[in-house]
Amino acid sequence: MTACDLLAAELALDRLEATVATELPAHVRAFAAAHAAGRPAPAAPASLLRPDALVIARQALAHPLLADRALAMVRLLAPIAIDLDARVVTARAATPSWAAYDRLAAARDVAAHDRFGIGFLELVHRLHGTREPVTASAWPQVIAGWTEPLADAPPPLADALDLPRGVTVVSSAVARPRAFVVEPRREVIVVVPVPRTPADQFATAHELGHAFAALLVGVIPRVVDEAVASYTARVLEAPGPWFLPLASAARVRRVALARVLDGIERGQGDRVPADPPWALWHDPGAQATYVAAEALADHWVATLGPDALASAIRSAASEVDRVTVLA
Repeated sequence: MTACDLLAAELALDRLEATVATELPAHVRAFAAAHAAGRPAPAAPASLLRPDALVIARQALAHPLLADRALAMVRLLAPIAIDLDARVVTARAATPSWAAYDRLAAARDVAAHDRFGIGFLELVHRLHGTREPVTASAWPQVIAGWTEPLADAPPPLADALDLPRGVTVVSSAVARPRAFVVEPRREVIVVVPVPRTPADQFATAHELGHAFAALLVGVIPRVVDEAVASYTARVLEAPGPWFLPLASAARVRRVALARVLDGIERGQGDRVPADPPWALWHDPGAQATYVAAEALADHWVATLGPDALASAIRSAASEVDRVTVLA
């Protein structure tokens, strides 16, 4: 590759990043508002739908000087490209069932092979930063009381976490918990449930952890982002006003459940529920990421001293980026 190739790739990436930076914040704010209200998500910005956007990002990825910026853009664009593939759109519109799930997984696989030359799960695991195989697990037992009402109203979790400025917390009675990064290091909207149960408290702490990562460090691989969320939510396991007696057992169950669902995604797990769980239909490829993230959070709990989290996040993100390879 010549200096001219590098310059052309850099200029194209510069223009793409500038357009995305202009369009994306307003879209994310609208998306967060719609999600909290239980309304359909708005259409993706035009800059993310351009036929050449993914081509520009992948061409820049071939240049070591541009690789970090290009990889962040590929992580943003690749899932959108798969989701908008006509075969995936058709399969996802079906009523969820195991037969429909198989068709959806096959459609995602074909779309990934067409664009990247690898299967969907391999693509997502590379993008997320998941490298190690996942050990199988049996379906875990439900934690009694985890979704039952709390006896007393809990104190605000934001008080426990010393969050950076820039977080807007929106309580919703209808939406799944979710963090929306409007602008890395500047603005995050967190949609959380009304805190009535231990599960609600965990969901709130977990999503605030995502906000913490986005404001403290910025854009990071998902495996590191989920590790920060897990690490943050462990405030519920420590002595203090936010302590929940069931939190540790619930975390163990979540890891076991992620192992089971990962096995199903790989065609090896026991399909116990009558229909596919929400995560397999709407968040494919994430289960191995959750398992790896919990292991990273365990490492941080055992090794980090005060005020060391930001450095640990950056180090882990750099290591993931260094070994992520997308042809």
